[in-house]
Amino acid sequence: MKNEKFLCGVYQNTSTALQSIADLFPKVKSANLKKLLKKQEEGYKQINEEIEAVAKEMEINIKDNNFFEKARLWTSINIGTLTDQSARHLGEMMFIGTVMGMVNCYKLLCDYSLCSEKIRNVCQKLAELEEQYFEEFKEYLKC
Repeated sequence: MKNEKFLCGVYQNTSTALQSIADLFPKVKSANLKKLLKKQEEGYKQINEEIEAVAKEMEINIKDNNFFEKARLWTSINIGTLTDQSARHLGEMMFIGTVMGMVNCYKLLCDYSLCSEKIRNVCQKLAELEEQYFEEFKEYLKC
């Protein structure tokens, strides 16, 4: 049961990131930011494939975010971009989301420290990916 909760937590983290990218992408005018989001989308999809492989191997039924969580995220992005769709603001929104994803990974790794090494490895890989994306989005906040 703990392995299932752990793996679902990692999956929901990547699902939130992928939904954020999908919701934000149509609002992006900057070619550089679009390129960055596409690259990051591929990274999250790769992690999702690893999660799905682990889930299949361990016979775990992974659960995506529920409807209300998805609606909350969509609403947050659309309200957050009503008056400002600059690359800096969109980068800031993704920066904040990336920090939340990193925090989630660190908490999962701590809370499920005695769980499956395979799941821990995927979560650690996601945390490292989030740290890389954190650095990339940081550039959008600089003058």
